[in-house]
Amino acid sequence: MAKRIVLVTAGGHITVFHAAMHEMSEILNRRNASEFELWGAWGGLSGLNQGRLVPIQQAHLEPDRAGSLIGADRELAEPDAVKRAVKQHDIHAIVLLGGDNHLGEAARCSEAGIPVVGYPKTMDGDLSSLITLGWHSAVTVAAMQTRWHHHTALTNRAVFFVGLFGRNTDWTLCGAAAYGGSDLAIPCEEEYDVNTIVERIEDCRRHNRDRFGIEFAVVPYSEGARLRGVNLPPDAHCSRDKHGEPKLQPEWLGLELVRHAKTRKFRACFQAHTYDLRDSPPTETDKRLSRMAGAACMDMVLDGDFGNAVVFQSDGQGFFRTARRPLAEVAVQRKVRPTGYFDYQRLCATDAFVHEYGDLFRNPLGRPPTKEELVYKNML
Repeated sequence: MAKRIVLVTAGGHITVFHAAMHEMSEILNRRNASEFELWGAWGGLSGLNQGRLVPIQQAHLEPDRAGSLIGADRELAEPDAVKRAVKQHDIHAIVLLGGDNHLGEAARCSEAGIPVVGYPKTMDGDLSSLITLGWHSAVTVAAMQTRWHHHTALTNRAVFFVGLFGRNTDWTLCGAAAYGGSDLAIPCEEEYDVNTIVERIEDCRRHNRDRFGIEFAVVPYSEGARLRGVNLPPDAHCSRDKHGEPKLQPEWLGLELVRHAKTRKFRACFQAHTYDLRDSPPTETDKRLSRMAGAACMDMVLDGDFGNAVVFQSDGQGFFRTARRPLAEVAVQRKVRPTGYFDYQRLCATDAFVHEYGDLFRNPLGRPPTKEELVYKNML
């Protein structure tokens, strides 16, 4: 019987799981590794814990589709149960596609002697890797939504709040601020008083009135933004996952921002785009990176080099190459603040971010737009 390589998609889904799976299947075909079969744990870690496995054929995979055809969840790994599944189903290796929490779960499994490798996915962009899978697509969509919401802000002379990813880090917000032409951005890595934020927005409105004759502003915010003075959701609407992480509610935060804006007598509206960032078609760059990571995962499996995850490093030529690092090391969150890519006083992305990532976003987004390019050419 062929040995099984079992894929597990854990946590929130991203745009490029299927691109990685397709490449993994290709690697097995190219290497004539007929002693191996690709399987999936249906439903994420709970499926792995319970041994719910399904075969994956290359014909099943649609690399341009977001999400995961084998399902996902936010469960914890149960090493003893996983060991039983490994023995019962003749599992040669597990490839866990996850973010910081779930790569941490993979590290626990590895410490228990389970053969596992990791694929670094998160649209938050916050693993100990120069880039993560899903982030490029997320930033691209977030930046375009931020640009497009200028239409509502201009038409209605309003402030438009744009809800984006970022529980504990501001990587997606930083990209959207840099390439979306925002007036300011509300991060999550630093706490602020909501009245201070609203005063800063008023300054932006006045500045735009002086420049363009219209009071408006476009303001993206991280869903995990910590603002003193906003009301918290009712307890009945609050929950935590198995990792102890609260279920974030960017819609609630958006409503609170609108409420505080209206106390200052100016129009405001919001839209939370977290699922747009998950469900939009992947960028070509993200698919390329995902294929690279999928190939690197298969290399580790076929080499028998377990306990590691793929990371991305600069290739010195404007793109990236893959490397291997211990799972527990890769699972450590990487913050924006120490990089200098976001100014937490001025509430905007810095030139350093564009300098570092400009080549990466040049194809889908071009250069950062000016405000003059985002307003109507003839303001009446």
